[in-house]
Amino acid sequence: MKKFTSIITLMLIAAMAFTFTSCEDEYIADNLSGGTFYGKTWQGTIRQYYHDRWGLTGNHYRTVMQFNGEGYTSGTGYEVDYDLDDPYGSYYYCEFDWSVYGGTITIRYADTYYDPVYIYDYTLSSNYFEGYFDDGTASDISFRLHAINNFDWDPYWYDYDYYYYAKPQTRAAGDSKLKTAAKGAFAK
Repeated sequence: MKKFTSIITLMLIAAMAFTFTSCEDEYIADNLSGGTFYGKTWQGTIRQYYHDRWGLTGNHYRTVMQFNGEGYTSGTGYEVDYDLDDPYGSYYYCEFDWSVYGGTITIRYADTYYDPVYIYDYTLSSNYFEGYFDDGTASDISFRLHAINNFDWDPYWYDYDYYYYAKPQTRAAGDSKLKTAAKGAFAK
């Protein structure tokens, strides 16, 4: 009987560990998306990202990301990287899927669906989100974003001349309808 009790105790401890991880992931996802269907919008800078991806130098680029919740620990979203001096003439817009598991946030962008970006070692509150991206390169990419109330996505959503749909590489779920768009310095 003592052996049976020990086995049940171990099973309960394991189940509680999974439950607490799930609750933590839900808390992170809720903070990230604002706990609403319409999502939460974050704005700021991603250091080294603009230089590594597009070869752009300088500090006059910004990123805006919106995380929309579709499940307890996952959702969709969109990001625009733009030049502060020419926000509608020089930008890169990309939609993405995101999820949280074990405290790590995973983002799969439409333009690189099979190359996920992992967000780790981060601080997330209702107003600030900062940490590191791991995009598979050797460099750690730091970011610092803050929550904003409003952002005009319309110029990026409705500029159809520059959209293309990402081409999935044999996904079991079917064809991707995620969009990307680039203009100006980001179109290189």
